[in-house]
Amino acid sequence: MLTKLLKYDFKATGRIILPIAGGVLLLNFVSDLLGHYVNNTGHTMPWVGVFMGLLTLATFLGMLAVLAICFFASVQRYYKLLGEQGYLMLALPVHAWQHIAAKLICGVVWTLFGFFYFGICGTLTLSALDGDSFSLTGVNIQDVPLLLLFFLLILALIAGAQLHAYLACAYAGMFTQHRLTISIISYFVIGFIGQMLSLVGTIVFAIKVYPSLDNIGSMVELQNSILLSICVIFLLTLLVDALLWALTQWLMSSRLNLA
Repeated sequence: MLTKLLKYDFKATGRIILPIAGGVLLLNFVSDLLGHYVNNTGHTMPWVGVFMGLLTLATFLGMLAVLAICFFASVQRYYKLLGEQGYLMLALPVHAWQHIAAKLICGVVWTLFGFFYFGICGTLTLSALDGDSFSLTGVNIQDVPLLLLFFLLILALIAGAQLHAYLACAYAGMFTQHRLTISIISYFVIGFIGQMLSLVGTIVFAIKVYPSLDNIGSMVELQNSILLSICVIFLLTLLVDALLWALTQWLMSSRLNLA
């Protein structure tokens, strides 16, 4: 059933994201072509530089819009799941964790697509401004474990950001009115609580743990110490994600109000 939910979510979100991304990409190609032309003849037509500046700004704003839509498309579907679509979707023989997992996987994949899309379009825009062609550089084999671990950390952070929004929506689902307002307020309140806990954790770490790291650091190479640090951050992020997931599932299973 999870695969059916994923197929349904990807299809529904793709109908929104892909046409917008395609339009912005077309605008980016036009800006790229015009940028190369302006670099060669712009000194004879000064007004073209103003036009290109506005076009580049519009392209950049379009890329940001695509990235935002990629992230919030899944959040919007989860919000609707607890509202107008709840009577239909939650009546299916599907567990709450499957609904959360489907929305989360869809949101993480689309957000990664948004970052990749933003990187490609940004590279095209910069190449048009500088007049240089895009080139890829090889990856050192020794950096593969670090890059892989860093990628996993990015996945965990994106999942945490999605679950943060889901928890705010799930809390607002307990109420019958003003759910959108409550969701927005809850999102910022949960974020503030998380920041305060992170600050307290940082202080405790600095007082209790950091003084003993000098001896450890002298015995560990720089690259291994970086790997160890990212591993610790990754594990802490997974714990936070698990807590957000547990709270969201509990609210969906026990406290949801569809009235």
